[in-house]
Amino acid sequence: MRATLRVFFWILLLLSLSKSFCKYVCVNEEKTWDESLSYCRQNYTDLALVSNKQDNDKLMELFPSVNDGVWFGLERNLSDKDKWLWSGGGALTWIFWNTGQPHNQNNENSGFINKNGRWHDAYPGKTRPFFCYRAIVVKQEKTWEEALEYCREHHEDLASVASETEMLLIQKELSKHNTKEVVWIGLRFLFEDWLWVDRQMMDYEAWSQRGKPLCPSTKIKYGALQVKRGTKGVWEAHNCEEKLHFICY
Repeated sequence: MRATLRVFFWILLLLSLSKSFCKYVCVNEEKTWDESLSYCRQNYTDLALVSNKQDNDKLMELFPSVNDGVWFGLERNLSDKDKWLWSGGGALTWIFWNTGQPHNQNNENSGFINKNGRWHDAYPGKTRPFFCYRAIVVKQEKTWEEALEYCREHHEDLASVASETEMLLIQKELSKHNTKEVVWIGLRFLFEDWLWVDRQMMDYEAWSQRGKPLCPSTKIKYGALQVKRGTKGVWEAHNCEEKLHFICY
């Protein structure tokens, strides 16, 4: 009975105490799209991406009080002008274009989001506020639970990896640091499946060749990101008692 209560308490700690994820920063300075991209890459990770509806809704929550549009990482693929992609790399997985958008006219090669969460294409030379994406690499060796506690105390949460683009951006941030090849992320086995502790959607998966563990043992119910130079990052289940570096936002 006591063991059941401990498990129930731990589930509440993971989910009900999770803050609303905030991997975004709103910079309320007016810059061109290119200037915004440069600023985000110098001070954070990149211009903001949108992996799903939760991300789009979060940008709406952070929207400046008086503005007609905010730059984010949406840009036209200049080799195929009917397609759009993220400045951090990777294709769009969800789209929230406004009615009649995109125009795909000459020079309207950058994207902004309005206060209703609708996307527009625009000439990149206009100045606007902008949204950055940030991933924070913590080079302290901690168990998964210690990493979760640290992220929630000092930042927001252990990072989720909700799309291919987010994987690329996290790998980019890790490349700036001399970290271990395996780092903790906010992936946890609960309720007979794997989920993100920040409640992100699980519609993107990047498990290693071993595949997704369906019935992991108690100590192996914690997810880590394995990154080797020159290869695509993959997820693996690891022993919770291992001490690894980790990624917050």
